[in-house]
Amino acid sequence: MKKTTFLFLFLFLTTSFAFSQVLIDENFDAGLSTPTGWSNTDLANGGVWSFANSGEAPGFGAANTVLYDEGFSGSYPIFDSDAIGNDSEPEDAYLESPTFDASALTDVQLTFNHVIRAEFAGNGFVEVFDGTAWVQVVLFNSTNNTSGANELDFGFKSYNVSAQLAGVSNAKVRFRWVGDYSYFWAFDNVKVFSCTETTAPTAATATTPANGATNVAIDVTGTTPLITPFNWTAGPSATVFNLSLGTDTAGTDIGTIDGATNGNGITFNWAYDTTYYWSVESFNCFGSTVSAVWSFTTEADPALSAASFEATTFSLYPNPAKSSISIKSKSQLTSIEIFNQLGQRVMQVEADSMIENTININDLKSGIYFMKIFAGNQEKTMKFIKE
Repeated sequence: MKKTTFLFLFLFLTTSFAFSQVLIDENFDAGLSTPTGWSNTDLANGGVWSFANSGEAPGFGAANTVLYDEGFSGSYPIFDSDAIGNDSEPEDAYLESPTFDASALTDVQLTFNHVIRAEFAGNGFVEVFDGTAWVQVVLFNSTNNTSGANELDFGFKSYNVSAQLAGVSNAKVRFRWVGDYSYFWAFDNVKVFSCTETTAPTAATATTPANGATNVAIDVTGTTPLITPFNWTAGPSATVFNLSLGTDTAGTDIGTIDGATNGNGITFNWAYDTTYYWSVESFNCFGSTVSAVWSFTTEADPALSAASFEATTFSLYPNPAKSSISIKSKSQLTSIEIFNQLGQRVMQVEADSMIENTININDLKSGIYFMKIFAGNQEKTMKFIKE
């Protein structure tokens, strides 16, 4: 999956819409069995839906978290066609919701998170009961899937089913798998609701990294490089966000994170001295609005800067520091600049204003900072902690 090449520092929250009348809200977390009121039916003697809580997607390697990465939480239903086996027995099974009353509504919406890998005649049907018959809302298979390559589809899904269910007193929704040794389908967080919003949210605006920011710091202390946080200012009615990231000016070639949480960091194989482009799509139950595309440029590679200096020429002490920090150097300093973790320059000091290469940092807030040291036409970036 394209999106799994980068992850939030923290897991994003379950997708939800405010300003709505909720008819079905099922997260399947009551246990590893069919929830009360739901029916789990086998139409072809080929197996029924099972329930799991590991977050693992079959075929993606041991101990993967693909399902949780796509917005799942806790327990969830899954039809693992490959686990049932290649026994030439056709599989046709559905998981059906309780009846709900939409007779007084003019707007009905259906949302869920899912991951499906369907090939070899595997089909995932989402259907609703309109009071008389079952009506197909969407079909997922190797021909129709759009989120991933060929047989894959995944992420948060939203459908307007007003035409099928508005005014219906005995409405239902079901997820029906048809296949035979055809991979798997899993879903979670099924919601049916009526939207009370009348317009899509206003577009988000970037806060951090600021549009056009330079020297954005990359934290390499973990196993995967991290940039944090990604903040934006959202319209008051927006409740769900998708964040897109790229190195092309459209900001989409790396991928999109569905259900993004405002203020989280992103771990990714960030490159030094590289311009990235990003945008945020804001959702409410009425619709969505895509922001402008913003850009930021990461810091230069500290290792390359350091290579231009003599070995062990520079050091910072004390580190961590409280009120002042000193630079031990064999070279004549020109100036220093200090950046916060957002890539914002918070201090600039010329060498002739320093006493014994010591800088007063009383005005800095506690946290991690990066000091860029200039000596003639050479420079080096070093990290320090302000207590």
